[in-house]
Amino acid sequence: MLGLVQTGGSIYETLALLAFYVIAVLSALILHEVAHGLVALWCGDPSAKYAGRLSLNPAKHLDAMGTVCFLLFGFGWAKPVPINPVNFKKHKTGCFLVSFAGIAANLLIAFVASFFYVLLLGTVWEYLFAYIMLFNLLFATFNLLPIAPLDGFNLVAALAPNSSYVRFMRQNNMVALIILVAVVYLTNILEIVQGFLLSLFLDFWLLFL
Repeated sequence: MLGLVQTGGSIYETLALLAFYVIAVLSALILHEVAHGLVALWCGDPSAKYAGRLSLNPAKHLDAMGTVCFLLFGFGWAKPVPINPVNFKKHKTGCFLVSFAGIAANLLIAFVASFFYVLLLGTVWEYLFAYIMLFNLLFATFNLLPIAPLDGFNLVAALAPNSSYVRFMRQNNMVALIILVAVVYLTNILEIVQGFLLSLFLDFWLLFL
């Protein structure tokens, strides 16, 4: 998927691409977590606000190992936003909306970035928006996996909290981790979904530009 972005030639182009890469990673990680916190606040839980996690300051959100993994391998994580579902006005609805908020934020950012990518094709700025689009799609689809502790699992848990699948995942964290690694490395399911969304976004804007 990242093959869409070609590397430059001069040292200045290389540095610019590196800066764009970092901006894209930060946008995917930070705005994902801020979205969780904002929706939690809207649902009645101010935990993220009191913890200072509604800030766009990277230091508030970045996990050292998760960021390194994202930069090196294309997937990673930030510090989880503190959430207390007890404070939600409607428990089940709050759990679902907060879990989906991060994924929705990444998809929205990717959609907007795809507009600027198409608009700025042929300029150096196309690479910035290509990276933003691609990494936000990557983070959204990765988090959709219904495996603990990802948002996809939390969505399933919000809809069916007492299901045998949810109980199994909560009681077998190591098994969940093995499943996650197997899904990511032994299948191309993420690339299929990412490619579909990428084509959908780009084709939409190409109809008007």
